[in-house]
Order: sequence, then structure tokens, then C-alpha cells
Amino acid sequence: MIDTLAILINGITLSLACGLLLIVLWHDMRKEQHQYFAVFLIMVMLWNGGALMSQAFALLNADLWARQLAALMMELGFSGASVAVFALTAALARAQTRSFRLLAFVSLVVVLIYRAAISLGAGLPDSGSSPSPFNFQEQPLLLAFYLIFDGATLYLIWRHRRKIRAQEIVTGVGLFVVGQSVSFLNPDLRPYALSIVISSIAALVTSFAILKLEILNPLAERMSQVETIHRVSLAMTSQISLATVLEQIATQAAEWLRAEAVGIWLYDKGQLELTTVHNLPEEYLHRQLALGQGVIGTVTQARQSMHLEDYGRDWGGAPDLPVARETFGSVIAAPLTYGQAAIGALMVIAARDGRLFDKDDVHLLELLGAQAAVAIANSHLFEEQRELAEALEFSRSQLETVLKSTQNPVIAVNRKLDVIFANPAAHALMARELEADNRQPKLVYRLFLGQPQPPAEGNTQSILDTLHRRKDFKFELDVEDTVYLCYVTALRHEDTDGWVAILNDITQLKELDRLKNEMVRMTSHDLKNPLQAAMVNLDLLRDDLQASADEEMTHTLDVIERQLLRMNRIIRGILDLERARTGQLKIESIEPSRLVEETVDELRHFVDEGKVRFEVDVAPDLPPTACDADQIKRALVNLVENAFKFTPAGGCVRFTASAGKHGGVCFAVEDSGVGIPAEAQPRVFDRFFRVNQAGTEHVSGSGLGLSLVKTIVDNHKGAIWLESTPGEGTTFYVELPAGEAAES
Repeated sequence: MIDTLAILINGITLSLACGLLLIVLWHDMRKEQHQYFAVFLIMVMLWNGGALMSQAFALLNADLWARQLAALMMELGFSGASVAVFALTAALARAQTRSFRLLAFVSLVVVLIYRAAISLGAGLPDSGSSPSPFNFQEQPLLLAFYLIFDGATLYLIWRHRRKIRAQEIVTGVGLFVVGQSVSFLNPDLRPYALSIVISSIAALVTSFAILKLEILNPLAERMSQVETIHRVSLAMTSQISLATVLEQIATQAAEWLRAEAVGIWLYDKGQLELTTVHNLPEEYLHRQLALGQGVIGTVTQARQSMHLEDYGRDWGGAPDLPVARETFGSVIAAPLTYGQAAIGALMVIAARDGRLFDKDDVHLLELLGAQAAVAIANSHLFEEQRELAEALEFSRSQLETVLKSTQNPVIAVNRKLDVIFANPAAHALMARELEADNRQPKLVYRLFLGQPQPPAEGNTQSILDTLHRRKDFKFELDVEDTVYLCYVTALRHEDTDGWVAILNDITQLKELDRLKNEMVRMTSHDLKNPLQAAMVNLDLLRDDLQASADEEMTHTLDVIERQLLRMNRIIRGILDLERARTGQLKIESIEPSRLVEETVDELRHFVDEGKVRFEVDVAPDLPPTACDADQIKRALVNLVENAFKFTPAGGCVRFTASAGKHGGVCFAVEDSGVGIPAEAQPRVFDRFFRVNQAGTEHVSGSGLGLSLVKTIVDNHKGAIWLESTPGEGTTFYVELPAGEAAES
């Protein structure tokens, strides 16, 4: 009865095991544990097949060689299964190196050859007895061999039971070792058939467990992975706070890969900083690693994932954390990349006796890392957007506060001249000038259209076109008893959305300007006339004392004359400067050669002295310039006169006119005098500024000449600049626009 039941069970298990073997090898025959599983099943089928053949041959009273072949198959299968189950367990638990497992198979081959030689030379049991192939009393070495491998298998199962992800595998391997151990009992108890049954069932349980682990579970999880990724993405991207996002990523990684701990490092300013921990000591937060340092630094630098079965055994570089070598088991680190830049790395950690990660776990972590990188980048963008929005709101609030608190009216209008903003000062001003019909302030038309009333039908577009062309302009506006200086500018220069006007109350400034003009008028009449009288009487006194004056008296008269002349120059400079600033220009078209000629005629006394060589050069075919000839001549006279004053005897002054850089006319006055120091050059056009340097002690002046020149040139929309080298000389350039440009 037992033999019949054993035959039935063996047949079923052999068929199922063969089918499972084909499925596993078809799925992935390159995987190491699949190869060991195939060897294990082949050995079990060889053992069970030999047992079936032995029972059948015993019932049929077959020939001796057939029964010997069946016995040999049983013995080889039994011995091979012992080694194969050990190698399979070691591969599942990653407990030994691949070379060690290969060494085990080499030893298996040696034992099988030895066992085959013994079996071929031994006699067969009686035909009616159970087909037990072993007599351990006669072969103690073989007994030791089985005990070593089966004992090692049981130890690996117990020691690394948490690393083997399916408990059914642990149960099946343990049951198989127990089934083999039953064979070691007293042969009189007929245990061998029971041993085959137990081991066959155990092999079938192991096969189903591996099939479920490697094929069925991944297939079942594929459907949920999409949903999980979707849930993770929503959970992470719905958060705005970066700290919340990182905590969510760490929690999802730990749950998804069933890891004991998770760490997230972010890259900033050349360092990797541990910013988030899950089941890691809090004191490790903010620890930093350099690029290339530790597993994290290596992964971030190479932007490639890294999988270590045993951190302490497989990693020889610097540890990522102080306790890494002692506590980390299987580890996966994946880079967090956004675009082409690495923004950090994600590490999942199993305990030393925890589960073993595989390549599927690596793929899952990379998938999670990609989602995490997007979430982190989005959080950075959200954070930057929030900071920018806060800065903009703060700036807007400040601007609004300033505009509301200022006493200067500010008015903004759109393209239809509807008021879109007006501060309180502008509201108060517009309230006095409301149009009775449409409640539109008259002030808007005066500011932006230059007229007190709305434009006539059909004229609006032409006026708006004028505003588009002008864009930025300023003018004075009288509103009742107040004078405003109005600045009008477009809200956007490229695509105008409207205009804004800022009105500055200059009533007091206008009054001060009037008082200043009165003072200038007083200076010109009340000071200049007595000064002229004093100079005339000084000449009369010099004539009266000509015969009797001694040297000391003559010197005193010369000093008085020089001071009177100096005072006269100061008064004349002030008057000229004010006339240049406030007077109207008398524009006329004039040839540059004429300006040069009249300037030279006025300075003829310097030329006639002959102390300084004077050169004049006017380029031919220069275009005329439209200017106030008297003022431009006054500016050129000041420049040439200064050149003569600051050039020592024997030097040279050169006065030229040539084509300008922008199509106008450029006048240049070059001297070989003392030059101007670089630190003083930016101030030479300031009022009353004089350069104090060696070689200029004999030169007198008020410091108003160059200021007058610049004012005149600016009034003509020209440009003035200088080039100077101390000890070598100075060149002043005045460029005026051509006639047509000046007139426009």
C-alpha cells in the first residue's frame, strides 16, 4: 500500500515539478537562483525517477543492469539534491559568494563520481525489499557528507529567514531536509518510501513558492504599481512645502520596498546634505558628503543607481553614515535627476538580517526616484514662486504706500484714456476739474492730449498716435495757482498698455527761480556799473600818477586792476551762464568754417603774441550746423582761450573741425599743456571747480568757463568730452548735430 501511494505521489510531483521547471526557465534562465532551482528540480526528478523505476523493476523482476541503473539514478539524485538545495538556499539568502556555491557543485561532482563507482560495484537488494540505496553503517563518509550539507541548509534557512522573501520557500526547503533525513532511520522501519514522499511534496511546495515569488507576484503587482505610482505622484506633487514632499517620498519608498530605513540627500553648493531620514537617527540630519564620497556621492556623480547585497561586505569606500558598515544590509541608492542635472540621491536600507533587494526593486526605486525628482523640482519652483510672489506683493505694497503718501499727484490711464489709478493727491486735484457731462476729469486731457477738452470726433486716433511716438516727455502745467512739472511715460515701451503722469509741484521752485533772476539782474546792473566806474577811475589815477609813481605804487595799482578784472570776469561768467540756461536760442544754419574763422579772429591777440604755436585745420565738405552762432562761438572761444592759458611758451594749440561720429560736426581743441589728472576729469564741467596742480599757479579764472561751455552744448543737443594725459596735454571735443538733425 505504501509503495503504491509513493508511486502515485511521485508521478504527480514529477509532472508538476517538470512543468514548473519549464515555466521558471522560460521566464528568466539567466538569473542565478533560477539556475540553482533548475539543478535542484533535476536532481529531485532524478531521485524520484530512479525510485519509480526501482519499484517497477522490482515488481517486474527486471534484469540486473536495469535495477542497477535505477539504483544509481536514486543515489545520484539523492546526493545531488542535498548539494543543490544548499546552493539554492545560499543563492536565495545571498549568504555565500558565487565562487563558494560553484565550489559546492564541484564537490558534488566528485562525490557523485565516487558514489557511482561504489554503487556499480555493490550488489542489489532483494527484489521484495524497499528500494533503499544506502547503508550508512558501511559508508560513514557519505553520511558525514549528507549531514554537512543538510545541516548547512538548515542553518542558512534559520539564519537568513528574513532575507528569503517567501516563507513558503523556508517551509519547503526545511521540509525537504527533513524528508531526506528520514532516509537515515533504521532500514527495517521501511522509511525510504516515506522519505521520497515527504521530499517530493517539499520540492513541489518550494517550486510553487518560487513560481509565485518570481512570476505570479510580480504579475499581480504590475496592475497595482501604476495605481501606486499615480497615488504617490498625487501625494507628492500636491504638497508645496519641500520638507513635506521629502517626508512623503521617504515614507512611500519604505512602504513600497519594505525597507527598514530611508535617507534623502539633496545637492547644493557642491555638497550633498542629508535632509530627510526615515527610521534613521535624527542626529545624522544635515550631514554632508562630497561628490564621489560614499555610495550617495558616487551615485550622484555618476547619475547611475547602485545595488549592494551587503553594504559592509560589498562597499569598500567611505561610509555614508557612521553606523553604515555595522547596521546596513542590502542597500539601493538611486540618483534624483531633473533634466540633465543631479539634484540629489535616494537610499533605501535593509537591516543586516533583513530582506534582500533585487533588480526589480532597483527598477521600482528608479521609478520612484524619477517621480521624486519631479516633485522636488516642483517644490523648488513652488518655493521660488512663493518667494517671488511675496517679494512682488511687498514691492507692490511699498509702491502703493509711497504713491498714496506722496503729495505729488500720480495718474495712470489705459489706451482709451480711462483712469486706472490715481493716488489721493491726484483724486483731490481731479475733483476740481471734473467734466460735467461724462465725469471724465479735464486734467486727463490736459496731461495726455495737451488740450483742455476732449478731442473732436475722429481726432482721437491721431492724438493717440502722437502719444505712441513720444512715449516719454515732460512739460509745465498750470492748474489754478499751482505750477506742476509733469513727467509722462508709457506703461510699456514695446506694446503700450497706457500712460502714467507724475506731477511735481514746482511753484516754490519757480518763485525761487524768479528771485534768482532778479538777483542776477541786480548783479548785472547794480554791481557791474560801479565796477566799470572803479576801473575808469583807476585808469585816471594811473595817468595822474604816471610821472610821480614809484615802483611800489605801480605794483599796488596793478594788483587793484587785476582784482577788478577778475571780479568783472566772474560777473560776466555768471551772466553768460544764466543767459545760456534760460535764454532762447536763435537758431540759424551756419558753416563750420565760419565758426572757426570768427573764433580765431576773437582770439587774435593770443595768436599775435607768438608764445604758443597755433594751428587751424578745417576739413572740406562739412555739412552746415543749425545753432545759435553767438553761443557756440562763445563756447569755442572759452575752449581755445583755456588751451592758450594752460600751454607753456613754446607749446602748440591745435583747433580743428571734422566730421563727427554720428553725422554731425566735431570741433576739437588740442593743447600740449600740463594736462588734467584722471581723478579731476569727471568734475571739470562743474561750476566753480578749478584743478590745483603744479604749473597752473599763474592762471586765473572763476571756474565757470567749462560749465558755460557744457550748458551751451547741451542746449544744442550736442556732446562734449575730453581726453587728457598729465604732462602731455588735453583735447576737448564738441560735436554738434548737422543742420537737418538740429532743426528736427
